[in-house]
Amino acid sequence: MTDAAKEIRKLIASVDEDTLIALANKGTYKRACKDAEGAPSDFTETDDGIVLDFGGETVTIKAPLDKSICTCPSRAVCRHIVGALVVMKGVIPADEAPAPEPVQETPAVPAEIPAPEPEESEPETIYLSEKDRAKVRACAELCRGLLAEIIAEGLVRTPADMPARIEAAAVKCHSVKAAAAEKIMREIGGRLSDHIERRAAFDLDKFTERLLKCDELLRELEEKDLTEDDLGEFKKKYTTLDGDLSLIPVGARDVDIGDYVGEIFYFIDENRTSGRNFLTVSDLRPVFYESGKKRRRAPAVCPWDLAVPLRSFMKNSLVLHNAKISDDKLSTSSETRVVSQSKVSLNSPVVYDLIKDDFREIAIALDTAGDLETDRLFFVRPTACLSQRYDKYDQQFIMEIEDVNGCHINIKAKFRAETKAFIDTLERIGKRMLADKDTCFTLLAVANIDDGELTIFPIEIYDFIVPFECSGYKLPERYDDAAAYAGYAETLLDLFAKLNGMMSSIIHCGLRSEIRDDEKLIKYAGNCGMKGLAELAGKVIDTASSFRHSTGGDAREMLESMEKLSAYIRTGEQKLQTISALSQMQPGDIRELDP
Repeated sequence: MTDAAKEIRKLIASVDEDTLIALANKGTYKRACKDAEGAPSDFTETDDGIVLDFGGETVTIKAPLDKSICTCPSRAVCRHIVGALVVMKGVIPADEAPAPEPVQETPAVPAEIPAPEPEESEPETIYLSEKDRAKVRACAELCRGLLAEIIAEGLVRTPADMPARIEAAAVKCHSVKAAAAEKIMREIGGRLSDHIERRAAFDLDKFTERLLKCDELLRELEEKDLTEDDLGEFKKKYTTLDGDLSLIPVGARDVDIGDYVGEIFYFIDENRTSGRNFLTVSDLRPVFYESGKKRRRAPAVCPWDLAVPLRSFMKNSLVLHNAKISDDKLSTSSETRVVSQSKVSLNSPVVYDLIKDDFREIAIALDTAGDLETDRLFFVRPTACLSQRYDKYDQQFIMEIEDVNGCHINIKAKFRAETKAFIDTLERIGKRMLADKDTCFTLLAVANIDDGELTIFPIEIYDFIVPFECSGYKLPERYDDAAAYAGYAETLLDLFAKLNGMMSSIIHCGLRSEIRDDEKLIKYAGNCGMKGLAELAGKVIDTASSFRHSTGGDAREMLESMEKLSAYIRTGEQKLQTISALSQMQPGDIRELDP
């Protein structure tokens, strides 16, 4: 046994649950523990570490433990590394841990000893009763059965009454207080209605992603010992902010997302009292039980005891007392009061500090952005419009814009009833920018990186924010070597896109339809060095083939296989999207623009 192996064995024997959670996070640790159940414990000791296979990947445990490496795409301490440590901890005897250092005794000094403060005990975890647990399990089985029926028959053969059946299942979720399940089942039903009614808003890839996420949640409700927190919340919990909240209104947009119709208003938190740059107020109403022909716009909400709708105040800055927020959403409660208001100008340092004139800065910011829309909200200042066109296939308007350094990205706006007027405005502005190179605009836009490409969707356009000095953004040092991996990143993202397309095709055509180029996809993954990905893709393809050639296939097993493949792909995309976006937006090396 090498000295390095001895040292690593001591480290593994001494780690506890808190140490493993600190290496990654609590969710990763729990997932790793679940995957470690029944996992093989064969390992090899090398000169610089301990090597073992876990979850289809090869893990090399090193000292210190956070320097361990894995063959999966993740650059952080992944679930494979944590799972390998859990497996090894069950193999290595606890007596190999280093003995605790002796505590040196110090002479007692007479002094007044304060009474020890009472330790706060953690609240006891209270699980659902067996009766309630059985109700939730039965509801989850019902919902999963509907999802399995969709994937078995395919969207092309889904009966017209399926949205109504999913709605009935969502009502059942409500009756057993499974709030999270109810919400996502309603979303699935709404997206399915979009497909059946051939609405332009339907997105097959997004439907596939949400259907797999829904099945994953339902499967946990079937298998876990549940607490009330596991079921989710019907209403968001709002927190009261300390001090007054100063808001600068910056825009609004109409929303029609199937389940809800209305408006969302956007504000800058001037002093970052909430800890965020942007906050929103939603004026939405549910339309679960209304047909498209009967939908009527409800009277606008008048928040904070205002006598008129909020839209009337969108040119005034507001100061709120006793403001309540949940994530990025402001409560419209009457307990919040407007203590002052005044005319506002967006030509201010607060706005200037948030404007991005270098598209690379947006891509880097998205690298650590959260799941909320406002985490991906930016003021964007392009220097030129290069072209604009209509994509009839995807039914969207596309405008190519350029920043101060010559980087190119696309504005993309999907044609929908609520975006038609805005797209017309965007087209007129594009023509002005093409005709007059000195014309400048600033956009409030939501940014995304999809398939390795940075795109933005505008919410508001301003022609009155005066030009300002270039920000002089410099790419962080951690991307020094990113250019060398740009080609490999784009290759893997292409592979991920093909695999996602395969799963979307299965959802669309059903399990009894043949998967095209299945062997090529597995070979492609293997050639890219993605052993674990190739195995997961092979499992999906084999399960689909088994279902297609038998009468007793299990569509739920297929859903679970697709969930695992989808989770692997999401992990890989998170690490590679930014590198690819930086490469695609500019013609040369991604650092050559820096002074």
